[in-house]
Amino acid sequence: MKDVRLVQILIISIAVYYLCPSDTLRLPTNLVNFYTNLMEGFLHSIRSRMDRNVFQDPESFMTTPEIIYHRGYPVEIHHVVTDDGYILALHRIPSGRRESYPQNGTSHLKRRPVFLQHGMMGSDHFWLVSSTNNSLDLGFDVWLGNSRGNTYSRKHVSLDCDKDREFWNFSWDEMGQFDITSSIDYVLNVTREETLAAYIGYSLGCSLFFISAIERPEMNDKVDVMIGFGPTVSAAHLKNYFRLMAPFVKLYQLYQRMFGIGEVHTNDGVLHSITRLICETSEFGAEFGRYWLSHVFGKSDILNNDEYYRLIAHYPAGGSAYTMEHLLQNYNTGESLSYFDYGAEENQKRYGATLPPEYNLTSVTVSVILVHADNDPFAPPEDVSWLKTKLRNLKGSIRMGNPTFCHGDFIWSPHAAELVYLPVTHFLLSAHD
Repeated sequence: MKDVRLVQILIISIAVYYLCPSDTLRLPTNLVNFYTNLMEGFLHSIRSRMDRNVFQDPESFMTTPEIIYHRGYPVEIHHVVTDDGYILALHRIPSGRRESYPQNGTSHLKRRPVFLQHGMMGSDHFWLVSSTNNSLDLGFDVWLGNSRGNTYSRKHVSLDCDKDREFWNFSWDEMGQFDITSSIDYVLNVTREETLAAYIGYSLGCSLFFISAIERPEMNDKVDVMIGFGPTVSAAHLKNYFRLMAPFVKLYQLYQRMFGIGEVHTNDGVLHSITRLICETSEFGAEFGRYWLSHVFGKSDILNNDEYYRLIAHYPAGGSAYTMEHLLQNYNTGESLSYFDYGAEENQKRYGATLPPEYNLTSVTVSVILVHADNDPFAPPEDVSWLKTKLRNLKGSIRMGNPTFCHGDFIWSPHAAELVYLPVTHFLLSAHD
């Protein structure tokens, strides 16, 4: 009976959230204030239950830097300002575990920098979901990026993310052109290196790099090799539930604009908090959470409880409505990576045509290695095969031999170290001997 009531709460709450979105910036101020106070009171009442009832994995309640430190690594917090004013958080692991880190805070062995970029609606916590992967200790100076709008990158030099709708006027285009470019330049400036040893992208993190390399050709010369895990570039053959939303992207856009909604899937929002309550406080709720994740990341045979609770505590991490729309648009346009579609009138102003142009992936000249899986709904074999034909400097690809390896297994599989990170580390170390 308890499980049934929890599901009823979830369904009602989702309906209320979407009918009366709390992040709208166009509703009357008194209505927004009333709704906000109502939701804050409700969240206060359920969070006490969450604190008492959730699975007590300490990392579920830690930030990315806290988790890094908790696992025994040195950590630094950096901030970079993009050319269009967004302030992004970068988290750095300059060396291996602290017991091998000198007391004066410097390393005897200079490590070359590598940059890791997470996927859509996530944060750099993606690289920390599994405690057994080797993403923290690649033998390099590791930098973890965070896209604008997520948990760690919600500031701007002049805009307030909670008050100014303009803060959320960005899609993949701006995230690639500004976030990746500024982050890489910052890392190279701090480390005084001419190039990154590698850029490692997961999911959307791959597309963002390609956009950066196309919009700013000089970026091709600032990275020795780009390594793409589960590269979500073309979305033509998407196999998760987002493909069911794609035919309704125009309605989705109309709805967002009517209510002035810029931010979606915020980590501490009403919907996410209620979902966490249900997914963490009953066996049925946990099964519901796994079912939901399977329709995003693919069905996994090896998602254990530790990784499950860590993930749902930090994901989703928030982003713009345009980011979601861009994914749905790319599904509808077929095999391509296209600029954001603003509608015929605005497209004409921006692009000189009624339809958005495609990114020319053949202009990406940096060396690329792709790591992919047959059971990946976000980067299915058909889309990866298409991508391979577009990249002029594809040096190779690694196909996961396990037929059940899915998109999520790149971040949560206990076997990711041996299947993904160790081969990548060996390649990078041998390339720089």
